[in-house]
Amino acid sequence: MTRPHNNITGLKLSRALRTSGIALALAMISGSPPASAQMAESEHASHHPAGGAAAPAAMPAGNVMGAAAPAAAKAADPMAAMMKGMMVPSPGTKMGAGPAGCCGNGGAKPFYPSLMDWPVLTDEARRTVRAAALARLGSGAEVLTAEQARLHHALMSNDTKGAQDAIRGAREGLALADSGAGALRGLEEGRPPRQIALSWFKTQSGFAVSDQMAYGNELAGLSWWHLIAMALLAAALVAALLLRWARLRRIASLVERLAPGGATPPASPATSPATSPAPAPIVPAPAAPAGAATPGSATPAAPRLWKGVLRITAIFDETPSVKTFRLMEPNRGPMPFTFLPGQYASITSEIEGQKVRRSYTISSSPTQRDYIELTIKREQYGLESRHLHDHAATGDLLEIAAPAGRFFFTGKEAEGIVLIAGGVGITPMMSVLRSLTDRSYEHDIYLLYGVNTPTDLIFREECDYLARRHHKLHIVSIVAKPEGTDWAGPSGYLTADFIAASVPEIASRRVHLCGPPPMMDAVKAALAQLKVPAEQVKTEEFAPPKGGPVLEDEPAETATDSSASAAPQTPPAIPSAQATIAFSKSGKSGALAPDQSVLEAAEAIGVAIDYECRVGICGRCKVPLRQGQVTMEVEDALAADEKADGIILACQAKSVGDLVVDA
Repeated sequence: MTRPHNNITGLKLSRALRTSGIALALAMISGSPPASAQMAESEHASHHPAGGAAAPAAMPAGNVMGAAAPAAAKAADPMAAMMKGMMVPSPGTKMGAGPAGCCGNGGAKPFYPSLMDWPVLTDEARRTVRAAALARLGSGAEVLTAEQARLHHALMSNDTKGAQDAIRGAREGLALADSGAGALRGLEEGRPPRQIALSWFKTQSGFAVSDQMAYGNELAGLSWWHLIAMALLAAALVAALLLRWARLRRIASLVERLAPGGATPPASPATSPATSPAPAPIVPAPAAPAGAATPGSATPAAPRLWKGVLRITAIFDETPSVKTFRLMEPNRGPMPFTFLPGQYASITSEIEGQKVRRSYTISSSPTQRDYIELTIKREQYGLESRHLHDHAATGDLLEIAAPAGRFFFTGKEAEGIVLIAGGVGITPMMSVLRSLTDRSYEHDIYLLYGVNTPTDLIFREECDYLARRHHKLHIVSIVAKPEGTDWAGPSGYLTADFIAASVPEIASRRVHLCGPPPMMDAVKAALAQLKVPAEQVKTEEFAPPKGGPVLEDEPAETATDSSASAAPQTPPAIPSAQATIAFSKSGKSGALAPDQSVLEAAEAIGVAIDYECRVGICGRCKVPLRQGQVTMEVEDALAADEKADGIILACQAKSVGDLVVDA
């Protein structure tokens, strides 16, 4: 009857032993040490009342290795002395107060972290570390033996808490023994202390430790792989900085080229003033500007030419025959170009199956960066102006080339300015006026403006407003024919007496003059009479387009337009051909009248010659003259060497003889 009991007891013992072996194996192979490296002395003594206390007594507390250090370690070796200080236990330190292996409660500093401070070990310190490592290995083995017995006892007595404590203690003993074994292996392989510590840290963190890692050639604690990676990153950073620097330089160069600045060569002298002192009637002029600039002081260089499309966003009626067209970037962004006050823009349109290009002065201020404004008078023979007045609407896109022209004033060219305008010739003056007042120009600004009737005054309200706000701005308007109106201002023409009475010390001032040719001839004669040096006068003529088609259904001139001149305006007669012109590139030839330019003759027979201003300033219509002789009224756009090479301006060149042009 007792045999079954014995079998049951043996079965329980067999299971307990197997469980003990598995638990101990798990404790031995566990790679994560517990939060406490050592168990408390009282706890350890409670399990070994007869003699188990001897083992902990031989084991250093925590990570302290100085308990087993040989007495032969001398303080003469500074490193050995510091190692001893690191390994001496603190007073009252108990086992289990900190994690085993590397960071326990030792002396001045735990074992493995202290190794990071030493690139090499002296022989004395090496012996000290070796003795301490042996002591840790021995102590760890004793703990493992004791905890194995304790685990076996707990399993026999079915004490699960005691088994768990034994497993935890076995882990601590294993960590203690492993730390000592790792230090011994590092010493035997001759590895530097830092490598020993790093290997231990990687092992405890679960990282694979490669024996091929080189530590001996480190620089400032970094391996060569780290240094190479850092060098590559530094090179990439330097390259990025150099690229950014190059981009900023390019941007600065572009901005410098676009922004006003620098000086341009002086222009050619204007045509001599008319000898007749008689004043000419003030006639509102067409809107296609033409400038002939006289020499003056050094002026800012004009911005580079831009080509593209702009959108009409608003149309304003200035007078019965003058409208202002506001143009903006199609997506309402900033304007894609800059300009100087007084420059013009060219519009290219497809009208009645032919390409038409005309130039109009920008009347807005360059300080306004969101739009430009073109103020255009509807001309009877102006194909483009008629098209814009009659058909252009808000939202339409216009093909624009801008800016161009040398008739500008920024305020840097002289201390003070006199602006004399006739009719629609006020458009460049208005750009100058707006720009100077926007910048609070500190010198005197005089505007003398002549028209035929009060209804011809363009920007009348704005001029009065600006004159009230800026005490340095003086505006005087004169009307040639005020009869039948409520005009109370000066009447007559821009004579020498009127100019002298309106502008004090006129002879010492810079003058800008713009208007129809008869008015300009009379004013230039008046300025010469007032002793104004010719080099102080800059001019721009507004002349109606020649040879423009006239529609059969052209309405009769309004009362305002009929009073635009003293004599009725008649269409230009078709010139009689007295010579021929041949274009060598295109293989075409045709008649050439004495008063017909090469450009006009080319357009008549369908030869394409690029052009823009049609007044001899922009230089876009330069072509080589292969045979014959020409005269040019304006040739400012030609350099001396170009003249010597036979280059002509097609818009200005005229001849009474036969010509051969390379076009």
